[in-house]
Amino acid sequence: MNRRAFLRLSAAASMLLACGGNEDERRTSTPPTGTATTGLATPTPAPPTVTPTAAATSSPVVTSTATGSPTATPRPAQLQPIGFPLDPDMRCGRVEGSVGHRAIRWGAGPSAHDYSRTDQPSDEPERASACGWNARTHVEYEGQPAVDWYVPPGTPVYATMDGAATLYVITLSNPFEVYGVDREPYLGNPDRARAPIAPFSGPGGGKGVFVRVENEEFRTEYAHLDLRPTLDRVRPPFLPAYSTATNYEAEFASLRDFRATTPIARWDVHRGDLVGLSGDTGYSEAPHLHYTIARAGSSTLLCPTTEAAFEDSGWLLRPA
Repeated sequence: MNRRAFLRLSAAASMLLACGGNEDERRTSTPPTGTATTGLATPTPAPPTVTPTAAATSSPVVTSTATGSPTATPRPAQLQPIGFPLDPDMRCGRVEGSVGHRAIRWGAGPSAHDYSRTDQPSDEPERASACGWNARTHVEYEGQPAVDWYVPPGTPVYATMDGAATLYVITLSNPFEVYGVDREPYLGNPDRARAPIAPFSGPGGGKGVFVRVENEEFRTEYAHLDLRPTLDRVRPPFLPAYSTATNYEAEFASLRDFRATTPIARWDVHRGDLVGLSGDTGYSEAPHLHYTIARAGSSTLLCPTTEAAFEDSGWLLRPA
């Protein structure tokens, strides 16, 4: 039984007892194949750990009207992007090996929570981006803060706040594969001597496939998703001209400019709802989730971790 259903049953029982970034062209290890590079079998991630406050966001609360008839009244919306877009207990992939021979070993890193709490804010560059670029590396390569976690394709991704979700597609391809550019220099802490900020001769595809969740206070994005598995699991309401029968592979196979975003579905979500499955689309140096936060109406991204030199930060670790 999931947390949301549990809360509904608990509420009913209580009544009875009481009689009532711009991640894009500026950057972008081959996806995991074989035990030599993956290390561990691809895990099947568990649902996210959701605090009672967050879970109650989208759960109705049974109250009584003046006539004594029960009615469902939703709790106030959770408009702040608090918590993790992944299962915080899931172990990240970690970059291992010497420069020039690095690869990601899946499941060899700390949990997503521990990595973002302790390692990403670290002053040791190798440690700070070993399981996905931290905010400072994103600023260096993309101009604004964001955070990544190396996770296998197909990892569930969850909304961190209530809002309107839109599924966008830029491309289903990966520029490293299309242009034949080696990914290894960009893994973890980039090897600056071999990892130029602009490694491609043409467009890089930006965030590939991504979901944007917006409300009156904040905007969050979840990038480099795998489109078909996302459609199969989330089953979002399509916008006109799109459906499950659309040939997305033909329409979005080519690499496009990061600004060429096409919305294909839109729906309402609550904090903790599944919004997609991770992948390796767009400007992605390895399969990972790219996560950003901004205030509504602002183009300035906020730092999700507690890394030094960022104001208005630490959203991943704030209590709900």
